[in-house]
Amino acid sequence: MLGLAVVGAVVGLAGRQMHPSGRVVSLPAALLLGAAGALAAFYTGRAAHLFTDGQLLGWGAAIIGAAVLVGVWGVARPRR
Repeated sequence: MLGLAVVGAVVGLAGRQMHPSGRVVSLPAALLLGAAGALAAFYTGRAAHLFTDGQLLGWGAAIIGAAVLVGVWGVARPRR
């Protein structure tokens, strides 16, 4: 679980840097959203029986979930 959160935070940070609209997500938000997206994608995939513990697909789901959540937050959040 800690490994997933760390990977999610790193992916969230990378997603913040590579967002097409620029840095629209703050640093703490990117880290938290990345970790939350990774954990949500991993545990949702496990609950849906798409993979089990130790399969590489679980890590892929965590990475994609983190990137998607940071990207969606950057697009959906209101501009100031």
